[in-house]
Amino acid sequence: MTGAGVADDVDDLDEIVVHVRLFAVLRERVGVDAVELALRPGATVADAMGALAQQEPLGQLLARIPVHMAVNRDYATAGTVLRPDDELALIPPVSGGDGADPESGVAPRLHVRVSEEPLSLQALSCAVGDPGSGAIVIFQGVTREVERLDYEAYIAMAQERIEAIVRECIAAHDLRAAAVEHRVGSVPLGEPSVIVAVSAAHRDEAFAGAREAIDRLKAEAPIWKREHAAGAPGRWATGAEPPAMSGDSPHGLSHLDEHGRARMVDVGAKQETERVARARARVRMSPASARAVAAGDGPKGEVLGVARLAGVQAAKLTGQLIPLAHPLALTFVDVHARVEVEQGLVELVGEVRTIGRTGVEMEAMTACAVAALTVYDMVKGIEREVEIEHVVLLEKHGGRSDYRREDGRNQSR
Repeated sequence: MTGAGVADDVDDLDEIVVHVRLFAVLRERVGVDAVELALRPGATVADAMGALAQQEPLGQLLARIPVHMAVNRDYATAGTVLRPDDELALIPPVSGGDGADPESGVAPRLHVRVSEEPLSLQALSCAVGDPGSGAIVIFQGVTREVERLDYEAYIAMAQERIEAIVRECIAAHDLRAAAVEHRVGSVPLGEPSVIVAVSAAHRDEAFAGAREAIDRLKAEAPIWKREHAAGAPGRWATGAEPPAMSGDSPHGLSHLDEHGRARMVDVGAKQETERVARARARVRMSPASARAVAAGDGPKGEVLGVARLAGVQAAKLTGQLIPLAHPLALTFVDVHARVEVEQGLVELVGEVRTIGRTGVEMEAMTACAVAALTVYDMVKGIEREVEIEHVVLLEKHGGRSDYRREDGRNQSR
């Protein structure tokens, strides 16, 4: 059936019924885990929330507890239109989102599981290990200070959300494999409730990938925990609103509008601050070619000076090259080069600064990427096997948060 046909069918209905899922404190206080809601055709999530606000005790709870909404396991906005038999989930703040939480060549492999079964550190370590991995980093979140933790999850959505997070971490940090398991149900004192295991060729990527995976899992996956201390009633742990709800995109991506269309983000309301970013690209070649680059006698002349100027020019043109990047008045751009002759490696680091309302990460990455392409162009006359290995963000400062990729630490403030 076409989309138009579906719309016509809905218009012919007197009402539609959606299934509302409740979790954690909402489920406990209302006494059921689901309710059915009859709405007019074309009703939105906002209409559903208005109708639910009239139902007691749910209305009182919604007035006091911030919730986000998910429709068919995707985060939604108030304007999302509901269809017959849609599943609308009310997501209270997920556990683990604030600092008070007691837990803190080969195609990449991925494993994610949310279940009641105990977790095995050894099994997840084996799941990510392979001969090409120079580093395996494993994080365990272990129950502490309380008799037990009871975990509740919107399992289908949690599984999908964690898989999406892990895929993004694999791509962002060049991971060879990643495995995540999270328990639901009762987890006694001293036992792990979550394990994140990642492998990579180098320790920097492994540490950064594991840190991002656990941080995002604890902030974004719809999982809640109830703490049980000896002799005290159970208490739902304080949580935080999922960051996927920033902006008005139900997809959790700031460059998509509520309909999933690409758009430029409006940064007009942001405060102007100093913005700094550094990024790195590496170019691999034979020692003989690297020696020529270091000596400045490539087939087309001095290599590094031309590459540096190309990177500076590219940074200034980023807003024209990247469709949704903002044109920025840059206050400083430079590209630094380092040659390791015996390793056949040319490393290019781009640094960009501005005073503005949005960051300069794309400008720094564009600078070193184009500088790397220029190195390739300058030496291809003597070697065709040159490879640009990667382009990564090293650090950013300014705006709401800072980031630093150094010695395996990914620090966000």
